[in-house]
Amino acid sequence: MQNKIKIAYLITAYHEYDHLKRLISALQDNNVSFYIHIDKNSSMPTNLNEFENVHFIKRQIVWWGGWSHQEAILNLMSQAIKQNYDYYSLISGSDYPIKSNQYLYDILEKGGEFISIKEGFPSEMKRGWVKNFYFDLFYRRKPNKPLWKRAILKLEKKISLYFPRENYPFEKVFFGPTWWILSHNTIVYILDFLKSNPQYEKFFKHSFCSEEILIPTIIGNSDIKNLKGNLTYVDWSVHPGPAFISDRHIGVFESEFVKNEIGDNVAFFARKFKNSDQDLLQIIDNQLRSES
Repeated sequence: MQNKIKIAYLITAYHEYDHLKRLISALQDNNVSFYIHIDKNSSMPTNLNEFENVHFIKRQIVWWGGWSHQEAILNLMSQAIKQNYDYYSLISGSDYPIKSNQYLYDILEKGGEFISIKEGFPSEMKRGWVKNFYFDLFYRRKPNKPLWKRAILKLEKKISLYFPRENYPFEKVFFGPTWWILSHNTIVYILDFLKSNPQYEKFFKHSFCSEEILIPTIIGNSDIKNLKGNLTYVDWSVHPGPAFISDRHIGVFESEFVKNEIGDNVAFFARKFKNSDQDLLQIIDNQLRSES
């Protein structure tokens, strides 16, 4: 019997397009579509023309940790919602399913919102993500920054020191991993809320890693219930993380309960993979996705 749940996969990507093609192929079904944002700093993929259900949205430059990534996510949501899907799954172009697609359908059939959120600041460092002031201008991890970028970093610190942001537009702050699967009604609520409360966007435009705070905070301060935890496995055992998935993770994926990155639920996706992981993906397809 054909599954009736309609899923929009919202994907942010900027490289590793061979893997992106394999990801789309793995998730293909008659009831799914893919909405993809490609970083404007990157070349466009040329290997996805065979897919009729792939839609690229208008591109923008995305800076790591900046508002631009959250903005790209919101644009993906706004575009996909026009077609009224049952669920919207936010993933990166380096994700891959580690169980059969039917496994995901069975979970979604039971309903719920698949996002992991926790109230409060996980650490003093992450308190600074909200309290301090940030520009969305450049890739912060890049070493040997030119003089003008170093000057902007110093300016950020001066602004944060003398003008800390303490008047939050929300009652409580919530944090959570970027990746989620949310129902149509919840996506509508988030977009309508932001339209009616422009102070949220104004505030989070100058936060750090707002994609881990904005949507969790909107949901956490709402009446949205039945939160079941996200469905993405990420290995943060290395620094800087996350770790790339390798052969050593197969044993983890074969266990009965594969936790997501904060210990909730059973994972359907894992990240992150590279173009060169074709043999590893074949093992996952043969041993995990065909058996689950």
